[in-house]
Amino acid sequence: MPDFSSRLENLIPVGPFAGTLEAFETGVKLRTRYEYLRQQALDHNQTIFWASDSKRVEETARYFAAGFYGIDWEDVATLHVVPETSDLGGDTLTPGVTCKNYRDTTNEEGHDKGYRKLDEFKSTYLPAIAERLHEQDPEINFSETDVLTMQEMCGFELLAKGDSPWCDVFSYEEWMNFEYARDILHFYRAGAGNRYAPTMGTLFLNATKNLLIQGPEAGPLFFSL
Repeated sequence: MPDFSSRLENLIPVGPFAGTLEAFETGVKLRTRYEYLRQQALDHNQTIFWASDSKRVEETARYFAAGFYGIDWEDVATLHVVPETSDLGGDTLTPGVTCKNYRDTTNEEGHDKGYRKLDEFKSTYLPAIAERLHEQDPEINFSETDVLTMQEMCGFELLAKGDSPWCDVFSYEEWMNFEYARDILHFYRAGAGNRYAPTMGTLFLNATKNLLIQGPEAGPLFFSL
């Protein structure tokens, strides 16, 4: 069995749900839909696009560019990688990295609020699953973290391998609970349930507003990954 541990935090390169394939296909689809805008960008040499300083994000940008601009995209387009360093201040790609209040683990309204809310909901459905699994194999006692990890494995293995036996361990209702648990996490971590989300989102809103004010001179296309 291949070792998939080396692919953690990396873009998945193989399988029917490979991130590389999705990024490339997205580029091709947008090129098909907006070929005239692509040509305008090329004619005016306005083909700069941006990615945050993360290996998988940068790789995603490169596969996307190959699909949108073509295999020789580096001859016609420029990728700017924006480092996630505090000296650059807030940016539209990773504002959570430089927002000190958001990153503060002691701040009840910060980044960890999502995880606290997740912990509250986990206790409403995971113990029953752990008990069911324990009845099936009395020699093993599963914690809530163990059960949640099993559910997480379903999605990760689907991406890495194309299938996962973990998906069949849980019932439809248990999967609905898992989906809601993930919704809670993201809602309170970076969505409308977090007080700093509007502030961080303002960066992207202002950047978009400035481009609209600048008008056609700014260019026909802007990609940030």
